[in-house]
This record gives sequence, structure tokens and C-alpha cells, in this order.
Amino acid sequence: MKLRSRLSYYSLLIFGVLFICTSVLIYTLFYRWARQNEYKNLQNTTLVSAVYYLEKDEQTHAEHASVRDELQRLISRTNIAVYDSLDKQAFGQMEHDDFITTEVLEQTRSNDQYLFESKTDFYAGIHYHDNQGDFVVFTRSSKSSFQELMYVLLGILSAVFIVSLLIILLFSRWLGKIAYEPILRIMEQVNTRDHQNLHVPIAIDKSYREVDELISTYNRFTNRIAQTFDIQKNFIDYVSHELRTPIAAMLGTLEVTDQRNRSTEEYKEMMHDLSAYIEDLQSTLDQMMLLTGAKTKFEFQTIRIDEVIWEVVEQATLYYQANIEVTISVEDHARLGIQGNEKLLELAIKNLLENAIKYSNNQLVKLSLDAVDEQICLRVVDQGIGIPEEELQRCTQNFFRASNTSNYQGKGIGLSIANMIFSLHQINMKIESDNSGTTVLLWFHG
Repeated sequence: MKLRSRLSYYSLLIFGVLFICTSVLIYTLFYRWARQNEYKNLQNTTLVSAVYYLEKDEQTHAEHASVRDELQRLISRTNIAVYDSLDKQAFGQMEHDDFITTEVLEQTRSNDQYLFESKTDFYAGIHYHDNQGDFVVFTRSSKSSFQELMYVLLGILSAVFIVSLLIILLFSRWLGKIAYEPILRIMEQVNTRDHQNLHVPIAIDKSYREVDELISTYNRFTNRIAQTFDIQKNFIDYVSHELRTPIAAMLGTLEVTDQRNRSTEEYKEMMHDLSAYIEDLQSTLDQMMLLTGAKTKFEFQTIRIDEVIWEVVEQATLYYQANIEVTISVEDHARLGIQGNEKLLELAIKNLLENAIKYSNNQLVKLSLDAVDEQICLRVVDQGIGIPEEELQRCTQNFFRASNTSNYQGKGIGLSIANMIFSLHQINMKIESDNSGTTVLLWFHG
């Protein structure tokens, strides 16, 4: 069952229950009011009947005629019975009624009045004191008009219930269509997504907050997936490019060595070169495995960015004997915790630091970590050859090397890998450079 239909039926069910409860309350209250009104009118009629029959000797002809006319308007005399103290019917034309018993008459005398009903009639009796004696006057009225009134009310409530259900059904389906329309448009756009346009965000107009939050969540998720796809898509390029150089070098070395007999020293030099190529190949494979998630699976957790920095600095100091100055000015240590993958961030920052060391010929490299408004900023500053201004926009492209790096070994993937890892972590990277050195700024969102 579609959600829209389910919401419509839920609306009908809720409205139906509420309407039935309200209708029962209305019917009960109206029934009680109408019943009391019947008794009130019947009591007045009983009093007029008593005056007509028992006060005739004390009234003028005109007064008696007026009471007679009023009595004729109110009730038929066949519904009136006046009983004396001996429970004999003294006046009225009501035939013997089994419901007016001796017990009823006695209770009427005791309470001065008595009201009751049968399946077909309402009864009202009063104890009337007259100069002729004490009498009990009873009148009755048929329930037919009362029951007809209740049937009319019940019919009106039933008709209103049915019509309201139809209106609620149509209205709820119309509202469901309006509420469901943004979701349909989202589904239409999602169905057009594939590996080529997965990074294109979903955007719709005239939505509401919950759907906007859903779209925002979906866009963040697909952006993360698209970044992962980009990494996976570039993997073959990286592998083919990175493995070709050391493999070609090893094959070339072996071919040259095989052309003639070599001395022990030459074999040692060859083995040294092969070891270097193999180490380079192993390092490349490790980076590729990290980059594709083979070792990390891109699991994110809370890590301390200062600990990552110290780990990278320690490795660079031991391996390159680098001159690195680290300054951390963040007083609130809680702000140093970020969501990320420790191995990937180590690889990315390591690439930045190695570039700074290599292209500055191992001069002083400064790392500073500062709190700026709601963000944490890491600066990596070197005193190297810099990047030509016209090439800054291309320096993060795959395999790109600046025109002034021909005297330095490199593959042109360090910044590319770092840039992809930072994008995966929602870290903004900005590069500033001139001929006096390069500054890389990383902005970590708080």
C-alpha cells in the first residue's frame, strides 16, 4: 500500500473514531435535553388539567373557558386521569392504564410528583390539594414525536458522518498529493543518477523543511559516495602510472646487467638500485591500498588532529632529518577532535610535509595549528622554490608537476592524493605560493 493511501486511511480512521465519539456525546446530551423538555411540558399540562377539573367551582365562566381552551390545545382528555384519595378515577377520560398502579399513586402522594415512562408514553403526575380533597392528577403523552425527533437527529448525524468521510478522503488524498509531490520529484531525480552524474546534487523548489533535510542528507551522502567513486576511478590511472616507472627501471637494470659479467661491486650497486625500486614500489602500493580503502574501508571516527600532526612530523624527522617547527595555539583541546580516518589524514599531511621538505632542500618547515572563529586552521609553510602563479590552479591535478620541478624527483600525485583525501573529509585546502616559498592552509570545520 502506498504511503499516500495509508495516510488517507489513517486520517479516515482517526476522523471516524472522533466523529462517532462526538456524535454519541451529541446524541446523548440532546436525548437528555429533549426528554427533560417533554417532562417539563407534560408537568405544565398536568397542572392545567388539575386546574380545569378541580378549580371549576372557584372560577368564573370566562376563566374556566380560557383554561378549557388551553387544555384542548395541550392534550386530549383521553390522556388525563384524576384520582381521589381512594384511588378511584374521579375525572378524565383516560382508560385504565396498567402503568398507573396503586404504588405509583402512593409514591406520587409521598413526593408530590412522579415522572416515568413506558416504551410508548411519558407520564407525569402531581399531588393536588383542593377544597374538595386531595387528588392525584396524571397525564401522558405519546413518545412518537420524541422518537421521530431522535430518528431525525440520528439520520442527520449519519448523513453528516458519511459526507464528512467522503470530504476527508478527498481532502486527505489531495493533501497527500501535495505532501508527496516533493518526494516524487526526488525519486525522479534519483532515478536519473548514475556513476557519471552521481555528484550532481538534488534540488527542488517549493518544498518543506523535512524534505529539505532529506535532500541535504542525501546530497551529503552522494557527495561522499561520489568522492569515493572518484578515488576508485582514478585507482587504475595511479597504478598504471606509478607501477610503470619502477618496473621499467627494474627491467632495464636487469637487462643491462645480463649483457655481460659484472664485478661484485657492480652487482652490489645493482642490488642497491633494485632494492630502492622495490621500496618505491612497496610505498606506492601501500598508498594505493590506503587510497582505495583496502586497508581502511574509509571508516570515520573521532581522532585528534594534533596527534596526527605529531605522528607525521616524527616520521619526517627520523626519515629525512628534517628541520620542522610545530606551533599549536588551540587552547580548547576539545576542538582538536574531528571526525576522520587517521591513516588517510596521515598520508595526506605526510604528502604535504614531504613536498615542503623536498622542494625547500630540507630547509626549515613551519607547521602551525590555530583556532580561527569556529574552525581550526593548519598551516604548512616552507621556504622552497614555490609554484608559478599561472600553475597554481592545476597543481592538484593527477600527475601534474610544476615547470620549475625538473631537478626534483616526483610523480605528480602527492597533492592530488592529498586533495582527494581532504575533500573526503570535508576539509578545505588552499595553496598560496610565490618564489619565496609555499603555504598550504587546511580548514577543519568545527
